[in-house]
Amino acid sequence: MDMKYTRMIRNKRWYLVVIMLLSIACASSGIPITSTPEDASSAIARQLIPILQELSKNKNITIAIIPFGGPKGRPTNFGKKMSAMLQLKLLSKSWTFVEREHVEKALNEQLLASSGAIKESDYIHAGTIIGADYIVSGTTFYGKNALLSVKIINVKTSAVEGIAQVYIAFKE
Repeated sequence: MDMKYTRMIRNKRWYLVVIMLLSIACASSGIPITSTPEDASSAIARQLIPILQELSKNKNITIAIIPFGGPKGRPTNFGKKMSAMLQLKLLSKSWTFVEREHVEKALNEQLLASSGAIKESDYIHAGTIIGADYIVSGTTFYGKNALLSVKIINVKTSAVEGIAQVYIAFKE
């Protein structure tokens, strides 16, 4: 048998083992597994909607969705894409959203003021400036697969009101 072909089979077996282990870990942790960013944004929205409904039970709330960052906090292209898709999933609901341009302008001011990693307090400060009651921020851990972790943060108290997570197992 050709050495290249043998290596390819071994790599596919390894890939299948990793996917199976990831599936078992996610099943036991309750974190949904999807295969596309679109499905991931739907899964996150399904987790966040009940939390946002509870928060808006007695009043209309204003939400700012912050472009999701990588492990160091800075927005990434993948994170921006995921936050934009999530906003589309949540738009049909009865909440008020801060325009993305206003969010990005406030964040750019925070980026200029900070050196290095962006802290959660920077996002909260930006949320206060743009008049949001809650910010939705996320962290993406991206490679061959991805983990997306999203939080709803109360701008006034800095309390985390809810968390949603999803794994994305990209197809080769």
